[in-house]
Order: sequence, then C-alpha cells, then structure tokens
Amino acid sequence: MLLVYGLDQEKLNFIQDLAQKYSFTVKEVRDQDTLYTAGHLAQIPDADPRKFVKEDYPQDMEFLLFCQIDREALYGFLQEAHEQGYQFPHKAVLTETTKAWPFSYLLGHIAQEHQVMQAYNRLGKKIKQCQDLQDPSLDPLIRQAKSLAKLGDDLTLDHILDLEKQIDQLLAGKE
Repeated sequence: MLLVYGLDQEKLNFIQDLAQKYSFTVKEVRDQDTLYTAGHLAQIPDADPRKFVKEDYPQDMEFLLFCQIDREALYGFLQEAHEQGYQFPHKAVLTETTKAWPFSYLLGHIAQEHQVMQAYNRLGKKIKQCQDLQDPSLDPLIRQAKSLAKLGDDLTLDHILDLEKQIDQLLAGKE
C-alpha cells in the first residue's frame, strides 16, 4: 500500500497510474485522517485504531509513505516517477516504529528530518570549499563538521546551522 498526503490532483492521478503498474494500492490521507496512526491507515493488523492529538506539521507538504512494499519495486517506482519529472522529497517507508506514530507526528518528523538533510548537504559543500582552500586555520571546523556524522539520530538542525554560521564567517573573511 502507498499512503499519499497533500498531492494535487495531477500528481495524485500520476501516482495512481504508476502505482497500478506496480500493483500498489494507493490510499489518500486527508487532514482529518492524520490523527490516526500510520499503521492503522495502512491497514496493518493489530495497529492502534485510536485517534490522537494532532501534531504540528507543514500543511502544504506532499508525502508518500510506502507500506509493506518490496524494495526493488519501491526503487523502480521512484526511478520511473523521477524519469517522468516527478520528485517527492518527503517520503518514507513504514517501519515497526513509525507504524505506531500518529500520521501527523510522522509528517512533522519527516519534514524536520528533510530540513536537517538539506542543511547537512549545504554544509558538506561549504566543507569542500574549506578543504579546497588548504588553510590550516579551517582544519578545526572541518574536523568538527566530519564529527557531526557520528551523531546519527542525535544530529539536529541547530548543530548544523551553528557550524554553518561559523564557516560562513571564516569564509567571508578569506574573500
């Protein structure tokens, strides 16, 4: 099953057509459905059927949640969507952990995770600039940036933005 949220009609039609090719069932999640757990919406046996308090999440977010879908089919689906000009930055695979989360919480979590990854990618480009300068005064920041990867799930947007600000200030002084 593929749970979809926030898609306009054109994208929803595209997803439904492509999903049919891959034998996925598509279920559209509406705002009022976000109070239920992801597992309940995906019709997972023994999933908690209760409604929960709505969590904050971006209202204009597009999201795909792949539920019990083979990895090869998932990658083929995403590749074909990409080849046809459709990209979905907010997507996830339903896990044992996330099936118990209210869908609204999952949306917020994925949006925050996406922000962290975008900032981390930006930071990586700036670290590359620092390395290209071959300036020993930048080495402590380069080491600090590399150590962020060791934080794993504890990595926050604040960690990245603080380091990014320091690097921006040092690079501005080098120009």
